[in-house]
Amino acid sequence: MYRHPAAFEDAVRRSGLDWTILRPGGFHSNAYAWAESIRAERTAAAPFGEVGLPSIDPADIAEVAATVLREPGHAGRTHVLTGPALITPRERAAAIGAALGEPVRFVEQTREEARARMSQVMPAPIVDGTLAILGTPTAEEQRVSPAVEQILGRPPRTFADWAARNLAAFR
Repeated sequence: MYRHPAAFEDAVRRSGLDWTILRPGGFHSNAYAWAESIRAERTAAAPFGEVGLPSIDPADIAEVAATVLREPGHAGRTHVLTGPALITPRERAAAIGAALGEPVRFVEQTREEARARMSQVMPAPIVDGTLAILGTPTAEEQRVSPAVEQILGRPPRTFADWAARNLAAFR
């Protein structure tokens, strides 16, 4: 049974223990789903090609987590973690292509095509929730957060940075 992450956050807050919640949105590493098609055909398929979200590098999440565990001042706080800017699926495919030194063709899926593909690896409620965020994100889901820079003292890594570091997956 699917439970929205807010239910888990509420349980943590009510636990009586010290807590800090890290709330990242989409991960740059979700692009690994394209690895096979990029290696084989230099093609990436996704719905909502022009809808941008501020995805984040998992390495930034890990660095923030290590920092908030070591430094005081984070107990009882929720940190929303995002990358430095909105980036669309089409732009992510182009960034991988730039890192490869050759174009990656972006194919925009319909909502139904995306649902069918996602349903192979995710339960229906998660598919529906994911498609809602990807297709019609709220203003909050598209907001770029300053938290990574505030905590680490440097801007979050870009998707292009992530693609260059993880290029082997797409060759």
